[in-house]
Amino acid sequence: MENPIEQLISQTSESGWKVQKRALLMTKRFDYASYDDMRDFLDDLQKLSEEDDFYPDLTFSRVHVNVSIKSREDDKFTEVDFDFAKKVDLLAKSAITVIEGG
Repeated sequence: MENPIEQLISQTSESGWKVQKRALLMTKRFDYASYDDMRDFLDDLQKLSEEDDFYPDLTFSRVHVNVSIKSREDDKFTEVDFDFAKKVDLLAKSAITVIEGG
C-alpha cells in the first residue's frame, strides 16, 4: 500500500504539476488568454500566499505564469505543500480560464 505522501505526489502529478523528488519542488505552468486574466491570477495568488504564509517562486510573461512550490521541509514533502498546490489550482480555475496545453 502506498504511503500518504506518495498518494499525494501521484494525485498532484495527475493534476498537471511536475513533482521533483530530488530538489523537492513542484512546478506548473498556467497559460491565459490575456494579460488581464494572468494579472488577476497573480493578484489572487498574492492574497492566498499572504493568508497561508506560503510564498512560491514565480516567473511570468504577458500571458503565462510558472509557479514553483518548494517543500517547507528540507528532506521531504508534507501535506501542507500539496494543499497549497491544490489551492493554486482552484484559484486558476475560479479566476479565469486556463488554456490547456500552452
